[in-house]
Amino acid sequence: MSSILQLLTVALLLYAGCSDAASHCGDCGNTSVPYPLSTGTNCGDQSYKIRCTAGSLWFDTLNSTYPIESINPSTQRFVIRPASFAGNTCITTDFNSHGIQLNSSLPFNVTSSNTIFYLNCSNALLGSPLNCSSTSLCHTYINATSEAAACEQARLCCSFRAGGSTTSYSIRVRNEGCMAYRSFVNLDYSLPVSMWPAPGVEIQWVSPSEPVCQSQADCDEGSNSTCQPDPSSAGLKRCFCVTGLSWDPISGSCVNNATCQTSGGCNGSTNHTPLIAGLTTGLGATFLAVAVGTLVYQRRRRIKEAQERLAREREEILNANNGGKSAKIFTGKEMKRATNNFSDERLLGSGGYGEVYKGILKDDTIIAVKCAKLGNTKGVDQVLNEVRILCQVNHRSLVRLLGCCVELEQPLMVYEYISNGTLYDHLHGLHPGIRSELTWLRRLSIALQTAEGLAYLHSSAVPPIYHRDVKSSNILLDEKMNAKVSDFGLSRLAETDLSHVSTCAQGTLGYLDPEYYRNYQLTDKSDVYSFGVVLLELLTSQKAIDFNRGPDDVNLAVYVQRKVEEEKLMETIDPMLMEEASDRDLETIKAMGFLALGCLEERRQNRPSMKEVVEEIDYIMSIAAAKAAEV
Repeated sequence: MSSILQLLTVALLLYAGCSDAASHCGDCGNTSVPYPLSTGTNCGDQSYKIRCTAGSLWFDTLNSTYPIESINPSTQRFVIRPASFAGNTCITTDFNSHGIQLNSSLPFNVTSSNTIFYLNCSNALLGSPLNCSSTSLCHTYINATSEAAACEQARLCCSFRAGGSTTSYSIRVRNEGCMAYRSFVNLDYSLPVSMWPAPGVEIQWVSPSEPVCQSQADCDEGSNSTCQPDPSSAGLKRCFCVTGLSWDPISGSCVNNATCQTSGGCNGSTNHTPLIAGLTTGLGATFLAVAVGTLVYQRRRRIKEAQERLAREREEILNANNGGKSAKIFTGKEMKRATNNFSDERLLGSGGYGEVYKGILKDDTIIAVKCAKLGNTKGVDQVLNEVRILCQVNHRSLVRLLGCCVELEQPLMVYEYISNGTLYDHLHGLHPGIRSELTWLRRLSIALQTAEGLAYLHSSAVPPIYHRDVKSSNILLDEKMNAKVSDFGLSRLAETDLSHVSTCAQGTLGYLDPEYYRNYQLTDKSDVYSFGVVLLELLTSQKAIDFNRGPDDVNLAVYVQRKVEEEKLMETIDPMLMEEASDRDLETIKAMGFLALGCLEERRQNRPSMKEVVEEIDYIMSIAAAKAAEV
């Protein structure tokens, strides 16, 4: 039996690769710490920090600390023990720190394997998408366990699955919402409560990139990886695997899927020579083949299961349409044919998380196909989030979702093709169209249509939606120069029991609400601020961030506000507009300038809502149109 174990051990070593390209952390008590998790400064990946204290592992959130109960390196997940009830109350002990709050800029997120019960909730939750009915699973839990006895007479009890766009990074408790929660991982609803697993919250980590290095000495001692510049991060170097080997983020090493081919065995060492020689026997080869075959089979099965789960999630998103125009599920074959197998000739644009291709369906409908980059978890999340958002909205000023593909490995979103470039392109001469097309009335129309789309998200969508990345490059123009708001990858659903959503500031420099940047509180007024910058772009034809302006005026909002304080607003207006403008137009141009400044107020309470912005632009436009008709 021991010889068999030796053979299997060697098989595992050969499958894992010839040499580790990253430093693994030592065990914490009786628990091994898999790569990339890091318990020290000299091991693991420093973006994946956890703590080892007194032989136990702990996970730090933004505002609290939770013990790690188990780790599964193959699925890149671990389970933390959530807070318990405080005494004989229906309040969890992390109530004062507002529950589990992950830092969304770190590579950890709450998985959709968690079934969450919110306990002791206010009546405001009745308007939420959660299941707060008397037949919810949450009530089954309360009625069948002494642990939650104090919650029997408490307020509402709601159930939901975590991992959606608003729950990927938090399980929030607070007085105005819910005061307690319970979470169960991979809960089988058919089982009685007595057979449920212990409470836990499953956390997933994003696959790590190759280790960071400054010189070759920071990489492995052999020749399996070399320290080279990271093409995706300026100034950063990583240990990239040499030709013939590939990076395995689970083992944290460069792997050869077959066997080590170097004459000295793994890592160029002769230490394994006796065992490798033993594998030349028929029995050894048989065990090796079985071990490697089993590992390959299990890996393929995990990949297939993950793809099936992803496909189910995409279908559920499309089928859970809440008022928006129903979308279609496209086949992988249709998408490959439409985009000429995603050829470079069809590439419309590329971002940090994916690419957009032009496609032509069999009925000659022209489409745009947005693809998440393979292996980029955040890119996958963004595309799925965009699908989830657009399934709930349908407005003439928002880009329309046509459907998505569930067959291919990376998520594909299909939406209407807008053929005339972006507002940014037209304002800054990056589109073959003539900038003189942007007359004053046309700019007013674009501003009004964009504002109407955002107002719809804030006031008519249920729950409300915060776009979070309003900018001129996300405003598409069709052949008639009508505006369509696009790119909902960063958008967030508002939580019905909260005045804001707490999240790390994301967006584009020059458009970010300074108050959102300071306190991480996202509201509809954050979009209002960004829209104010777009209004300034329409008025000035200048970029939101431009280093060709003076060092104190790089930021367009700051530049225009300074000019206003000097009573020189009109000096900032696009000279092309000023040349064409009559004295009658100057009044409406000034009015639009002061509306933009109102959107840029430092305190969000002083900014108008998007509905108020729509009304004001509509009024300004009616005056401008009437004066144009008089000419």
